[in-house]
Amino acid sequence: MKTKTVKKLWQGRYVSVRDYEIKSALKQGGLRLTHNNQIMELKPDELKHLKPNSQVLQSQFKGSYQLIDITWKPLTEDPNQGKLYE
Repeated sequence: MKTKTVKKLWQGRYVSVRDYEIKSALKQGGLRLTHNNQIMELKPDELKHLKPNSQVLQSQFKGSYQLIDITWKPLTEDPNQGKLYE
């Protein structure tokens, strides 16, 4: 699973991810986004349905990319935390 740390949310509720990062996350079995010690995970089938913005941006170094805005919905429980059953 690909992990990406996000420093800011766009309009306080969206995470912007580049299209090539989504393609890489599909190959790695999903995407884990972290922001302010909160985690959001997206499975490959969820990543396939995301559509990029129509605007193509020029990279500072080489090539171009499109941004994909994802609504920020952090997990309520830590996925690494085990569960105790009585």
